[in-house]
Amino acid sequence: MDEAKILRKADQTTIGAVYLAGYAIECILKALILSLLSEGRQGEILRSFRGSRAHDYEWLREQYLNNGGARFPSKVTRGFVLVGGWSTELRYIPKTLKPQEIDSFLKATEEIMIWADGRL
Repeated sequence: MDEAKILRKADQTTIGAVYLAGYAIECILKALILSLLSEGRQGEILRSFRGSRAHDYEWLREQYLNNGGARFPSKVTRGFVLVGGWSTELRYIPKTLKPQEIDSFLKATEEIMIWADGRL
């Protein structure tokens, strides 16, 4: 997430900041899931973090809820609506974005990260 902020602060409008911020969300969701499990179950879940579904926010959300995680507050749910188009494929797209698009994505990411970090 820090690298995404650095790119934005440097006025880099390529998709890189969005990609990195989205990856931060993926990682914190996985950390939340693992935090709910006993050590014995963590290995099983870690093995499930492979393939394209392991990058899918909706699948990760289901794993979190199915393992006893709390429902997302409405603010976080709204944030996920805004960042929902993120995918690992973004790293291959040579695209620039409007600064406002990047700012909106980063703001939603921050809200998600703050909430998730508070649950760890």
